[in-house]
Amino acid sequence: MRPAANPVARGTVASAMRGPWGKALVWFGFWTLVVLFYSTRTGRFGQPITWDEALVRAMAQWYVWGLLSLAIVRVDRMLPVAREAIGKRVLAHLPLSVVFTFVYLYSQQYVLKLAGLNPEFRFSLDLVRQSMGGAFHWNVLVYWVIAGLYGSWDYYRDFKDRQLRAAELERLLAQSRLETLRSQLHPHFLFNALNAISAHVERDPKTARRMIEQLGELLRLSLEHAEDHEIPLEEELAFVERYLAIQRVRFEDRLEVRMDIDPAALAARVPTFVLQPLVENAVRHGIAPRPDRGTVRISARKEDGRLRLCVEDDGPGMPVGWKLAANQGVGLANTRERLRRLYGEKGHEFRLRSEPGAGVQVEILLPFRPAAGVKSNERNGTDSLPDRR
Repeated sequence: MRPAANPVARGTVASAMRGPWGKALVWFGFWTLVVLFYSTRTGRFGQPITWDEALVRAMAQWYVWGLLSLAIVRVDRMLPVAREAIGKRVLAHLPLSVVFTFVYLYSQQYVLKLAGLNPEFRFSLDLVRQSMGGAFHWNVLVYWVIAGLYGSWDYYRDFKDRQLRAAELERLLAQSRLETLRSQLHPHFLFNALNAISAHVERDPKTARRMIEQLGELLRLSLEHAEDHEIPLEEELAFVERYLAIQRVRFEDRLEVRMDIDPAALAARVPTFVLQPLVENAVRHGIAPRPDRGTVRISARKEDGRLRLCVEDDGPGMPVGWKLAANQGVGLANTRERLRRLYGEKGHEFRLRSEPGAGVQVEILLPFRPAAGVKSNERNGTDSLPDRR
């Protein structure tokens, strides 16, 4: 019986082939196959040649193109042209095809001279005139085949990456939606909210009715934007306000909310539910454990073409030795992962500052991208939230 293949060994080989040495081996193998194919020619300009001479000429021709292909790829990546602009990308390669073709012609002839097959070669313009007989045009075509194959592979790889990112983003969004509904509207949250409401039904019916409205609005907003990747900051704040309105009744005078929102920032697009888990953490860990009054601050600013969001509390802070990478909860982990998927590693910043006894501050920096049809309302409060009924 043939032994089963070792999956660990297969994974090791696959990882090695994706590394720099593996790519170099694939590159060398490809051009070697081309060299061997062209070494089977038995004649040149109607005259018979030996296999040794055919092999040397094939090596001088295709290994030189192989080395130049690396330069072509590098130059293509450095072009100041967007990857999606195919027309501009092709136009940029027009002069490059001429330059690389002449570099190839002189390099090939010099290699043949070193091999003893073209001892009369000199670096002069005679080669340019001679190449116009056909060698130039043929090798320009070779350049475009190399550039075209790389461009096709580049677009295919980008297409697959976009598909993968889109699928991953959909998964993370669905996970974030379910996690939000589970962590914010799970049974004990609803139980506490209903208890707070029932405590005011007879004593303060007006407050009880308002809390029920807030709870219903919170549920509606959660479901309304559950499928959206991004929403205007104004709508994100509306969701946070409904959540905080219920929490303020629950904690009574122990919870103070301060909001400092730049009116210009309201038009910015932000990831759906980006603030809510941060505010929840601030209430749960900064307000709930303490017997006295605590403050949660929420701010948003447009700064140098970027949106700065900040949520902070004045609670006990993180314990000594707490590390974001090792101790973050589900809410923080999902928020950071969604930001990375939406904006890339360098397209955003996520900062968390905390000292024992000095509270926690979470700051997010995003590219400022306006959302159409958003009203910019002035919004500055110290201990109250605007009534949106």
